[in-house]
Amino acid sequence: MQTTMQTKKTYSAPAFKLISMILIATSLIACQGEPAAKSLNDESYTTLKSPLSVSTGEKIEVTELFWYGCAHCFALEPHIDKWKKDMPENAEFVKVPAIFSQRWEFHGQAFYTMQALGVLEQTHGPFFHQIHVMKKPIVNLPALIIFLAKYDRSAEQVTSAFNSFEVDTKLRNAKMITAKSTANGVPAIIVDGKYHTSVTLAGSQDGLFEVIDLLVAKAASER
Repeated sequence: MQTTMQTKKTYSAPAFKLISMILIATSLIACQGEPAAKSLNDESYTTLKSPLSVSTGEKIEVTELFWYGCAHCFALEPHIDKWKKDMPENAEFVKVPAIFSQRWEFHGQAFYTMQALGVLEQTHGPFFHQIHVMKKPIVNLPALIIFLAKYDRSAEQVTSAFNSFEVDTKLRNAKMITAKSTANGVPAIIVDGKYHTSVTLAGSQDGLFEVIDLLVAKAASER
């Protein structure tokens, strides 16, 4: 066992004053080197008048309202995927097709059909790609059947899922969320059913994800 002994040192008044000044200066430098904590700008989000119910339990729900026909939504996809890898542990991401018109309704029905058929993870990106890169719109059931045939889903399976009660129920819910979201365009983000933000409100694409993280923290602190 090693025993250490401490010897008490004494300093003259001038030396003590000098040491104190050095310590204060060091402290100031250290404080200046710390990054300022980021805070929410009131103009970067809006608060929903009527909060939406969430489906993620204890997790903070981060919902993206999107439309397959939207070029901005397509462009945001890789950034969403990147953010999801490092998103707050207490958050859960959910996609909801926005329904602003009958044309948008078909794409919402297609989204939930692919989900019901268990192929959404495989088809979501290619669906976007066919519309925006290949320039081959998918705007009706026959086109959807042709598209999903590449994923081993028969015309009967696609038609049955497309017209199912499950898909209709989810589509009605998507319409309700769209109407109550206060969004007038997409892509739009709803955090915890209470806060709406977007690239426009946040000021930039990078700023959007900073705002989302801050809104997740805000929502968690309010629970």
